[in-house]
Amino acid sequence: MAFWRRFLNVFQPARLEREINDELEFHCEMRLRSLLERGQGAAEAEVKRRMGNLFVTKEEMRDERVVEWLASALQDLRHGLVLMRRDPGVSALIVLVLALGIGGNAAVFTLLKAAFLDHLPFRHAARLVTIIENDGWIPTVSEFREIRTHTRTLEGMAFAEYRDMQLSGSGEPVRIFAARVTASFFPLLGVNAAQGRTFVEEENQPDRPPVAILTDRFWRSRLGSDARVLGRTLRLDGQPAVVIGVLPPGFHFDYPTLGATEPVDLYVPCPIETSLPFERAANGQGVPVRVLARLREGVTLKQAESDLWDTALVLARENTSPFPGHPHDPVMFGFDAIPLRHAIVGDQRSLLWLLLGGVGVLLLIACANTAQLLLARSLRRGREIAVRSALGASRLRLIRQFLLEGLVLALSGGIAGLLVSGWLARVLVHVLPTRSPLLASAHVDARAVGFTLAISTISALVFAIIPALKGSRWTPGPSLSARATTREGNRWRQAMIAVEAALSVFLLSGAGLVTQNLLNLISAPLGFNPEHVLAMRLQLPFGKLEQPDPKAGKMLQSYVDKIEAIPGVEAAATVTGPPLRPARGGGPVRILGSTDPGTFAWSHQISPDYFRTLGIPLLAGRAFHRSDAGPKLTVAIVNEEFARHFGLGPNVIGKQIDYSDPPVTIVGMVGTVRAKPLETKPDPECYISSLESSWPNVYLLVRSSRPPGQLLKEVKAAIASVNPDQAIFGVQMMNDLVADSVPEPRFDVDLIGVFALLAAAMAGAGMYSVISFLVSQRTGEIAIRMALGAGRGAIMKTVLAATSLWVLAGLAGGLYLGYAAGKTIRSLTDTEAVASPATYAVVALFFLVVTLVAVWLPARRATRLDPAAALRCE
Repeated sequence: MAFWRRFLNVFQPARLEREINDELEFHCEMRLRSLLERGQGAAEAEVKRRMGNLFVTKEEMRDERVVEWLASALQDLRHGLVLMRRDPGVSALIVLVLALGIGGNAAVFTLLKAAFLDHLPFRHAARLVTIIENDGWIPTVSEFREIRTHTRTLEGMAFAEYRDMQLSGSGEPVRIFAARVTASFFPLLGVNAAQGRTFVEEENQPDRPPVAILTDRFWRSRLGSDARVLGRTLRLDGQPAVVIGVLPPGFHFDYPTLGATEPVDLYVPCPIETSLPFERAANGQGVPVRVLARLREGVTLKQAESDLWDTALVLARENTSPFPGHPHDPVMFGFDAIPLRHAIVGDQRSLLWLLLGGVGVLLLIACANTAQLLLARSLRRGREIAVRSALGASRLRLIRQFLLEGLVLALSGGIAGLLVSGWLARVLVHVLPTRSPLLASAHVDARAVGFTLAISTISALVFAIIPALKGSRWTPGPSLSARATTREGNRWRQAMIAVEAALSVFLLSGAGLVTQNLLNLISAPLGFNPEHVLAMRLQLPFGKLEQPDPKAGKMLQSYVDKIEAIPGVEAAATVTGPPLRPARGGGPVRILGSTDPGTFAWSHQISPDYFRTLGIPLLAGRAFHRSDAGPKLTVAIVNEEFARHFGLGPNVIGKQIDYSDPPVTIVGMVGTVRAKPLETKPDPECYISSLESSWPNVYLLVRSSRPPGQLLKEVKAAIASVNPDQAIFGVQMMNDLVADSVPEPRFDVDLIGVFALLAAAMAGAGMYSVISFLVSQRTGEIAIRMALGAGRGAIMKTVLAATSLWVLAGLAGGLYLGYAAGKTIRSLTDTEAVASPATYAVVALFFLVVTLVAVWLPARRATRLDPAAALRCE
């Protein structure tokens, strides 16, 4: 019979049975007719004698007409379903544990697929690259202009620069998030406007009438889906801008890893000055922009990078001033081309690998737990397996039966896990410390289903192989006796306990490490007093964000004067970057006359009352005065770390730094405050008077003990009395700003902590099952010991001694794994702290408490056995 017919017969048993019965009836009838024609008596008896055992004949015919191994496998699968119904409690527990492990892995795979496998929604996305300097700095507009002029391997070059803008003219001014782009931006990405048009090259020229393109979200939410929006005039930063287009609903290019801190509301053309000198962001010059390009057809990434380095060498030779000390050294200056997908994933790559590692460990623990439960069930089925063996089942056949029964459980857990994997992926994206449009696009598809099926099958092999090997070793004689031995398999179960203990302690050690890092960050001294300080952000509706505006400082000080006149306000000030929110300013600073070649220092432009507003102590010299004003920088204040770095201490007063031309004189020294949220090491800092130089985008700080809601209303009114078009945004108390400064470490603690607690709970459940099964195995022995006078303490010791050694071995192994993997965990979580012995001691103590809780109930139940009743049962 053809193979395909035999294959189909496996899935059509009723039809096959009818065919076999019809064929046997036909042969019986033909033989009976033949015998009757010969006149032979007792023909029916003779037919039955010659046909033999019809049941055996049917089996032989059935075996010849099906794919035997497939038919028996389906039979074993059906038997697995029967076992699930027969033992619903254990089966439900196994499916739940496996659903957690497999579902978590499927959810993380869905995120990994979105990050590395799914197509980006841009034209020729595989050839798109972003360009950065080799030292990590983002190119400026002038660097973009030079690269576009010299490149031979890139095409369609564009850039995007994100910034806050003010929308005014109807009601209270509001802040919106915008992107300034080149006209080539949308054609590069392959995006056309849903309404109107995109930008043209002429609109990137300076002094052109402002125009804007709206995102679909902004058009619907802010403008109410106005059908006549094209040609409508919006007032942006005090200037009228005409709406020329609306983007399609599915388009977005607002990835945080590329500088977009939030979804973009609208796009405006960026004016490109052709007469500006060559500038580098590394020197604090120019406007950093995210440069995008497409590799030309047939060009490799390596060829493009070689071309970019040639361009950098030409720029370094033609422009010596931005490269002091090494104007002709190509090693010190170059450009790198990074695939756009890699740039979008960015730092989230480490987070994804951390997630994968966590759910992978959980799946291993789930497999170990399931192996324990299946091993216990296989030991209880000793008589059944012995009967099967006595009836002719080979050991290989029995092993296959156990494996397929495990596959039924794994597939059930996999289906349940797949059903929740999409929900788990959305939850993970929602709780991420930073917004991720790329991961938010994750969805379950055929690849995710295939992965879930594969991991379910692998899990079945992992957790079912030991029960299959142990369960198939039963021999008919001892197993069918009245007192069959049930002590087999304990060593394997205890080994599984050690594995679970090691993996859960490993995760607990990782959780302890990141928790210690978070505690170090939280407990590190701030250097200022955040109590009763209301913080908000301002952007003046005039000036250019790429350079200080001479009018900005005066306007901001007029705001401060009005606010300080509010009853209950103790002090108010502006700053370009408050503590834990460092400003974009900074660069190499050198003290004149010093042998030190210079060091990097953050720079902040502040109003005169800044130190008083935040309670930063003045250690030497003086603070800024109202008289520290003018078109040029004359004075500066440094922090204590700056003075310590140059070995001057209070003697730093009166020194001059080459911050500008002419040099700036240091008039004061203040206490050091934490500038970076994720680092406790202090940095040198310079403070400049905002009355001499200020950016138009600043933080406004107000110290007052009044309720924040009332205070904010009066602050808005005070600012509106000076400038009705001024928008206020990002309002929060300084205490909240401090608390929100470490979202990544908090997320790491929450994530690894959840993994560790789940692992500890699974390990506890495993230990509970081991002790419970041990008690059921040794009921007779325990009853005899108690009948002979053994006390409850001795019984408890006997029960616990069987697993304590394995638990301690797993604890030691887990602590070693945690210590050995500490460097990897620190690199994935950007953790500075090194776990202390106290951390490992707390981890060990916590796990021992979990162990005691898990084993207490079954051990206590063993001490309460009634010897007479137990022996009668035996």
